Parts: sequence; structure tokens; C-alpha cells
Amino acid sequence: MAQVTEPERGASALSLRQLEYLVTVVHEGRLTRAAERLHVTEPTVSQQLRTLERAVGTVLLERRPEGVRPTEAGAAFLPYARTTLRCAQEATSAARSAARGRRRALRIGTVHAALPAALLPGVRRWTLAHPAAPVCVRPHGSRSQLQDSVAAGAVDLGVGPRPVGWDGRVLSLGTEELVIVCPEGDELCGRTAHLEDLSGRRWIGHQGHGPGEAFAEAFRAAGFHPRIAVEVPQAEAAVALAREGVGLTLVPAGGLPPDLRRTAARPVPRLLRELTVYTAAHPRDEALACATALAEGAD
Repeated sequence: MAQVTEPERGASALSLRQLEYLVTVVHEGRLTRAAERLHVTEPTVSQQLRTLERAVGTVLLERRPEGVRPTEAGAAFLPYARTTLRCAQEATSAARSAARGRRRALRIGTVHAALPAALLPGVRRWTLAHPAAPVCVRPHGSRSQLQDSVAAGAVDLGVGPRPVGWDGRVLSLGTEELVIVCPEGDELCGRTAHLEDLSGRRWIGHQGHGPGEAFAEAFRAAGFHPRIAVEVPQAEAAVALAREGVGLTLVPAGGLPPDLRRTAARPVPRLLRELTVYTAAHPRDEALACATALAEGAD
């Protein structure tokens, strides 16, 4: 059990800078990377963290050769640190918006796969019902990046695959189906196929983005590693290369135009994954109302 000491002036001794340093160090996993991201020196980060631990009265971080991670006390403290930083950001943004006579935009984060099929009907419903409330949609590269943004308050809502280990509100938007995009005129076009029967074909990978996570998971489930001819950062580029005959690719059907959706091959068994909309643990009332509207719009 970690030692607990008498805190120095308690919560009044805490600063936003110290909380930002803590959150950044935990996110980066190393003091050196955190210092680079914060544009300060490593000793400065260490000093601020020691001051924070004295103020709290216990050790918040474990420093090991393989990196830095929160102690049990640090893990309990971290969500409140993130919430405090988010509230400070929101307070500043709200004040500036009010001073300019504008309402602050509601920020919706997505992984790209969620944008066309799951998000637009709900956004339309929300904007028609709240014409004075602007909405800003911000795409993210992966599920983990989106979760970090929602937890840190960089966006108000997340729309994407069900978040892992989440303590905020989560509402289902339904499921999306993954399909195989083939070269034009390929014998697979418009048919069904078992992924394992296609192990000899060339594939176009798109790792690092929301659809790319689904791409990798599908092949793990099928029990083979695809022969990757080309790897690109986005599903759109993979689709374009597939149509040009470079190989096959696996993408969410909802992100394809109708003509490509009709000619895509369907894996057997069907590959489905749930899409959700989720908020931080303590969301703004407007964010929670919008999450409900998005879920209702997807019904």
C-alpha cells in the first residue's frame, strides 16, 4: 500500500499546469516524450510532478525502466485531473464565445467509418431542432485516439466502435457491415466469399485508422495473415487501388457509394461491428442531449 502523507495545503495547492503534466506523462508513458510534447525540459516536468504529489499527499506515478505508469492512487486521481482540465478549457471557450456573441460549437469526434452511415441522420435531426447550436465534426485516426479526445474534453462526443473500459455514457447506433471491394470485373464482384478462401489473393491494407482496426481484426478471426500488396493510411485510397486492380480490400459498406456497394463481395459469415456514441463521465447537458438525438436518428 502506498504511503500517504499530510498534503501541503490540499486542493488549493494544485495547479492546472501540474494536472496537464500528469495527464501528458501518463499518455506518453515516458518523461522525455512528455517534456517534448509540453515544450519544456524533463527536470521541469519532474519538479512539477513532485510538487503535485506533495500537494495530494501520496505518490501518483511509478517510474520504471520501461516507462512511467500511474500508481493505484494515480489511476484514481487521473479521471478527475482530466475532468478539471476539460472544465477549464470549456470555461475559457464559453467565456470567449459569449464575449463574441456566439454559442460554442458542439464538438463531435468520429473515426472515419462512422461518418456516412451512422452519424449524418442524427446530426441532421439535431441541427434542425437546434438551429442556433453549431456542430463541429472532427475525424480521428483510431478508436484509441477518439477515446483519448473524449476523455480529455477535446471533443464533447465520440462516434465509433464501442469504447473499451469506458466510465461515461454509451449509446448504440447499430452495426456496420464490412465488405470486400474488388477490381472491376473480378469474379468476386457481387458475390459472397469466405475470407479464408481468399488467402492467396493480394490485399490492400489500411492500418492505423478506424476501418483499418476492423481490417486487422477480421483477418485475425479468419486465421491467416493477408498478402499485403500495398498499405495506405486511409480506406478511401485502398478502395481506389482495389478498383484499379491492385488487389482486394475490406472496408465498411456504409462508407461506399451505392454503385460500389452493389458490386462489393460479402464475407461469410458476415462481418459486423457495433457503432456507438459516447460521452465523458461528466458531460455537458447539451452533449448528452445530442448523444441521445444521434442514437434516435440511427434507429
